Parts: sequence; C-alpha cells; structure tokens
Amino acid sequence: MKKIIALLVILAFLAVPASASVYYFQPNPYDLSDLDHYRYFSWGFEWEHPNAEITSVSLTFKNIQDYTVEPDDIMYVNLLDTPPGLGVNAYYDYRELGNAWEGDGPLIGTWSDPLGYPNAPIDLTFNFTEEQIGYFGDFVADGVAGFGFDADCHYFNDGVELRVETAVPEPLTIGLFGLGLVGMGILRRKKH
Repeated sequence: MKKIIALLVILAFLAVPASASVYYFQPNPYDLSDLDHYRYFSWGFEWEHPNAEITSVSLTFKNIQDYTVEPDDIMYVNLLDTPPGLGVNAYYDYRELGNAWEGDGPLIGTWSDPLGYPNAPIDLTFNFTEEQIGYFGDFVADGVAGFGFDADCHYFNDGVELRVETAVPEPLTIGLFGLGLVGMGILRRKKH
C-alpha cells in the first residue's frame, strides 16, 4: 500500500504539463495606417481571460519597411495599461522626434530600418521578456490593455498581429495532483 501511495505522490509532481491555448489579435486597420510619420497611434483591445496564466506574448509587424532611411528614424512600441480607447486611435505629432508614449507604459522595443525602400521588407517580431509578460498579465487582468506606437518615419507594413499563449491545466494534471495530496495525507496519518 505504501508503494502505491508513494507512486501516486510521485505521479502528482511529474504530472503531464499544462496544455496551451493561443490567442491572436489584430488592429483595425490591420496595418495601423502604415504608421504615418505625422501621427502616433494607440491600439486598445479587450481580454476575456483575466485568470489565465500567460506564458508568452509576441507582437509581429509583417513586411515592414521604412519609406526612406534618415537620421533618427525610430519606431517605438509601448505597452499601455489603460489605452485612450478601444480600437485604433491616431493623434497628430507632426513628425516630432522621440517617443510620444514615453512614461505611459513600459517600452516593449524600438526598431530602425537599416535599409529602407526599395530593399525587401522584413517580418519584425518583438518577443516579450519575462518582465514584459508580467506587465502584460497585470494590465489585461481588468479586461483591457493596449499598445502605443510612434514611428518617426513612415513604416509601411502588411499588418500587425499580437500572439498570446496561455497555460491551461489539464484535468489529468489536476486529478493526479489531487491524488498525490491525498496520498501524502495518508502517509502522514500512518506515521502518527
């Protein structure tokens, strides 16, 4: 009997890893109006899984390229806890250099196109660090989060996509863990 209980305890801690669910989001317009250099943008979206354990987040710009390479051409991407609104919103900065979203949320990353048009565009992906995933999880806990984008030049692209992966405990994992706890309780009782 002790061997069976010990086996249950071991199985509980070596249980099958959680399965993953993957969620995709795209802004509308999907290319953020090609990130016009006279404007900066926010993208707010709703999150319907506030208790999900978020394991990875990435933000991809498909076929992005700078209209022309100039000094100080930088695209800034910030994570926003409370975006100004849902969907895509544009604001004029008349090509003022720098990050219009500085101080409004953590910087996810920056990018400068070293080649520009007419060279081939690239797929650019920002893979969130562990710290950035933590911020993202905190921000979406109330059901809404977003991004701030400020490109100091015209960054043509074929669409922006947010990918969020969450861990979902499988019933087998939960069941084995429960059996392991029961087994530990029985072993503890028998020792007394």
